[in-house]
Amino acid sequence: VLGGGLQGCATAYYLKQRGFDDVTIVERTEVAAAASGKGGGFLAGGWGSGPTKALHEKSFDLHAQLAKDLNLESYRKIKTLSVTGELGLREWPPREKASSLPKTPDSPAWLDAEDTGARLMDPGTAQVVPAELCKKLFEASGAKLVVGAARGLEMDEDACVGVNVEGAATVPCDAVVCAMGVWSVLLEDWLGEATGLQVPLEGVYSSSVVFKGDAAVAEDPCALFCAEDSNGCHLEVYPRVDGSVYLCGIGGSDHVRGARLREGGDLQDATMMKANPSRVAAAVASFSGMAPFARGQAPAVEQACMRPCAPDALPVLGVVPGTSNVVCAYGHNCWGILWAPVTGLIMSELLADGKVSAIPSLDPFSPARFMRRAAKRGRARGDAERVGEQW
Repeated sequence: VLGGGLQGCATAYYLKQRGFDDVTIVERTEVAAAASGKGGGFLAGGWGSGPTKALHEKSFDLHAQLAKDLNLESYRKIKTLSVTGELGLREWPPREKASSLPKTPDSPAWLDAEDTGARLMDPGTAQVVPAELCKKLFEASGAKLVVGAARGLEMDEDACVGVNVEGAATVPCDAVVCAMGVWSVLLEDWLGEATGLQVPLEGVYSSSVVFKGDAAVAEDPCALFCAEDSNGCHLEVYPRVDGSVYLCGIGGSDHVRGARLREGGDLQDATMMKANPSRVAAAVASFSGMAPFARGQAPAVEQACMRPCAPDALPVLGVVPGTSNVVCAYGHNCWGILWAPVTGLIMSELLADGKVSAIPSLDPFSPARFMRRAAKRGRARGDAERVGEQW
């Protein structure tokens, strides 16, 4: 398994449940080093649509089961609110505070009662701290960990028989699952010429912060999705079981692709991701305006990570066409934490059974949708060689 994030660790865990006792995770830095250790952990079973509906529903239920099986301390059910701050600024003429108190019966006591409105979005959501989930999946999987950068695959015709790891011996394998998040673009470098595989991922590189909590937050926790504000933030607010408050959606995301993700690039690995100070300041200003307890408080944690996104915003799951045992598990966009359990289950079914039963079909997520098609129009010298421009 390439990658020690949630997709990789969930894959190792569910393979263990199917009796696979010799699983190795190859990870460049450490388990839960990137988005799997720094994401918000919001879980919504009813928010899928089209092909993702089955992923949402199945994985939401799997999270509840994993919370019991792994004794997760950070998992809990939580309601979600839609919040609008700066109500006074939204009036005309703009005011420092709203001209009348907002009628918001759903608003928790820890939000500014004079200038912030809230309404219930979904009473049935949940949350987990992804770092805890990822590390406990890894521990329960019994997988071996090889720390080092994967540098290529050793192929024997259509089968991968080993993974080349920098600074280590080649790791032999019966199958390989690529779950390296946005760095899965390397799979195209290794297999693109032979198979036509393309991995058109980009990393949405964003900052997040964590505030120390407050007793009032602990008494009335709820996830908040906030309207865009004058600081350019579109805050997502997740109070956690330990009383801390996680914020993302703070704006200024960078879209990273190509050479930046490869060796020598400024984001070649997870250790190179740093929070954007200007966006941290914006988040502090926005949240302090909404939550009086945060006023005068600096974040306890400032961090950044990248969400791996495919052009169609769907994950890439399944066997690479032209290979017999190279399997994709990447491109999970903003739902990587939610979809990790079902992804791991799907990977285990593919490797154990050769087919999937966790969801109705893998077709919408197949890596075949990004395969490079051979040119068929233009000059050719017989059947053996195409020459000149092809289209």
